[in-house]
Amino acid sequence: METAMAGMPDVINAPLDQLLTVETDNGVLFKICLGVALFYTGSQQQEKRQAVLGILADYRDLVGDQLTWTTNPTTGKWKKLKGFDSYITPFNWLPTYGRGEWEFVYHGGKRHSDADNHAFIVLGKRPSADERGDVSYLYCQFPIDFFIEREQKLPALVQQWCDWLKPEHGYAGFWLGQPYGYRDSDEVVILEHKFGQRFPGLQINGFSTHSLNLHRGPKGVDWLTILSDSWLERLGGLEHVKAEMDGLPVLDYDGGAILRAGPMPQLGDNDNPDLGPTIAVSPPLSSPFVSRGSSGYSSALVRRCSP
Repeated sequence: METAMAGMPDVINAPLDQLLTVETDNGVLFKICLGVALFYTGSQQQEKRQAVLGILADYRDLVGDQLTWTTNPTTGKWKKLKGFDSYITPFNWLPTYGRGEWEFVYHGGKRHSDADNHAFIVLGKRPSADERGDVSYLYCQFPIDFFIEREQKLPALVQQWCDWLKPEHGYAGFWLGQPYGYRDSDEVVILEHKFGQRFPGLQINGFSTHSLNLHRGPKGVDWLTILSDSWLERLGGLEHVKAEMDGLPVLDYDGGAILRAGPMPQLGDNDNPDLGPTIAVSPPLSSPFVSRGSSGYSSALVRRCSP
């Protein structure tokens, strides 16, 4: 049996409830959360920037009081928030921002380096990258139980956001929320690997590197898999995809559809094989696969969606 390194949590053997938040002397390193990622083009277009601001407004209205950190839009330096509007927001500068790369970051936590289950991060790539078809990204995070008692559930919210932004592709499900100051430390890398070994339904993201390759196609599949019309056509068209889904929900939006693999996302747990994930995703940028004994996408659909 694998043992934990000194001073590090035993990710392989610890009960799940002890792993929802992982904190060490370096602060909060991980939080298991519910996340949404949208990869889009057109970062220099006003309608895309307005769509991003619309999504940010929704997120602010849902969890804005939990956001404690942002960055200066010019220098990138961290700024402590005393309320969402206590510092300049993208609503102030993005509508009049000229051509060029742009980004903004919001997240919760006591320290600016802490992982947290409240986060909203956007990168709009520079014009030359956008003209090549490279994708920009928007992602946000929620506590895993955030939508349980809410009337509007996450799939409907994502459907609305996709209708506005019209992403090329994206996904949503359980994520490993990561720190902002120790991303490449040995401690973080080792623990990420152990989380991935144990929980096959847990997304482990690296957006700055993922986005370099995702113009080729989707990273993989998840509980919610978002595909634009062009990707649906590569799969045989929307009606064919609905047939392949074999009764699982497909949520249309203007420009694509969201494929939903079951009623709820699931982590899976290799320590308890009876708890299979709804969808498991292979390492970044490789082909996705359907987990053993789970309800989810047909293997034919998944293979044909691979880049």
